[in-house]
Amino acid sequence: MTTNGPASRRPGMGTASSLRLALRIVNTALDREASGRGGFNVSRLADEVGVERSKASRTIQDLCDKGFLERRDDSTLRAGSAFFATAASLHPGLLGRSRPLLRRLAVEHGAGARLSVRDGVQVRLLRAESAAGLAQEWPGGASLVTPCWCTGAGRALLLDHTAEEITDLLDGYELIGVGGPDAAHSAREVAAANDRDRVRGVVAAHGEFEHGVTEYAVPVRDAAGHIRAAVSVVGRQQDLTADERTIHTDLKAAATALAEHLDGDDTPR
Repeated sequence: MTTNGPASRRPGMGTASSLRLALRIVNTALDREASGRGGFNVSRLADEVGVERSKASRTIQDLCDKGFLERRDDSTLRAGSAFFATAASLHPGLLGRSRPLLRRLAVEHGAGARLSVRDGVQVRLLRAESAAGLAQEWPGGASLVTPCWCTGAGRALLLDHTAEEITDLLDGYELIGVGGPDAAHSAREVAAANDRDRVRGVVAAHGEFEHGVTEYAVPVRDAAGHIRAAVSVVGRQQDLTADERTIHTDLKAAATALAEHLDGDDTPR
């Protein structure tokens, strides 16, 4: 028997439509998060996407169940760990190569080692390794998000930005009260810190994100010289500063090794 009608000729149309809606919802939540403003709740997200609220609610619940969205305590939504794990899998060369390099950095310096990328004013952690016994002290996961202006990795990702570009990027954001005791309180202070660190090619963030914590970071550049990621070592300031010169050398070597995997399809966007 032959069944006529558009639906019978396109049996996957409903699935494709649901997938497009799910992608639009996650992308809208991610764009909102990247803007630095407060997240959307279910109703606001449905309105932003332009879909009926009950339908959006069902899709959002499914995305939360699968880990592609997460609900904060205030009921606003953010991209979840499954989203970032999926995104990370699109760069197998870079991430695959980073694991042994990060593990070596962590073990040799008794600290945490991280690979991060910038998303607007935020820094997203792609992979983290910790020395034995320090996993709880220096945790990290694919969903960890930190500010770009008060972290070593964040400032390394901005190392090629001019003072004017940093000012434009941070326009409208309140820096006071964010980060540790030595965090920058203005775009001008961020630019000045980068001017200081640019000479050595290594960012040294002492107490910028948290009291007593140091993060050394180096940008990872593609073949054209553009900064695409940052590799860093994070730990207690009292433990790392004495070994600063060796950490600088090791970070630069790791960044050079990772740069080989930044071209072509493995370049993070």
